[in-house]
Amino acid sequence: MSYGKVKDFSGHAGTNIVNRSLVLEHWIPSNRNRFTAADLEFLASVLAPGEQRLHLEKLWSDPDALREMLDLKEVLRGLLDSPSAIQVSPRFYFYVLVRHTFLQADLSDADLADYVAGVMTKRICPSPEDPLQDIARGFTHASDFIAIISSAKGRMRFHLQVAAGNQFLVLTGLYPDFLRHRCKQRGAPDLDFYESFAQQAYREAADNRQASGKTSRNLLGTLADVLPTARRSLNRMAEEFVFLGD
Repeated sequence: MSYGKVKDFSGHAGTNIVNRSLVLEHWIPSNRNRFTAADLEFLASVLAPGEQRLHLEKLWSDPDALREMLDLKEVLRGLLDSPSAIQVSPRFYFYVLVRHTFLQADLSDADLADYVAGVMTKRICPSPEDPLQDIARGFTHASDFIAIISSAKGRMRFHLQVAAGNQFLVLTGLYPDFLRHRCKQRGAPDLDFYESFAQQAYREAADNRQASGKTSRNLLGTLADVLPTARRSLNRMAEEFVFLGD
């Protein structure tokens, strides 16, 4: 991606607004290792009501066993249909929805679903001072990111590349109508442009020498490769399961 000399149309204070600890916190937003007691209580109520739950609880500390339990269709049905699902955390809610939606599209990597669900979760109550994650008041144009990435160096550049991919993953995945409307009314780039922008941001982050370890490079590279399929899956998820307001 050639960043060149692009004006920052957002009016934000360039790199000053992102040169803070918000960017440098743990950047891999995992959900599976942060489930609450209420999440596991709900899981037990769906899969093992009564005395059987004692056997189920022994499996919660086993990551593979927990993943297999969460992959069961009964868990998705319970999340969508059971009144008790109101108790689950946003992390649990988004992981189950994204995981099952991805499985339907043959995206079987649980770590990929975990990452994307974590990105979604962070958008629920973002800091109003964080334009990298706030959808309503943050960066929603490619020019916003181009302006700050082009002047960033080292680890900060890597974090901004990931942030750009994350932001447009959410926008193209959950808010495609917003992008289509803006394209039609204001002549802004279309949905395909922002999908490609997110892909390139993830690819450059994966290739960045500041990427911390083989695991993160592989994850970001995989996300870049499958992003069109992932985006369409998230479109279906938003239409069928997630209420996003007007």
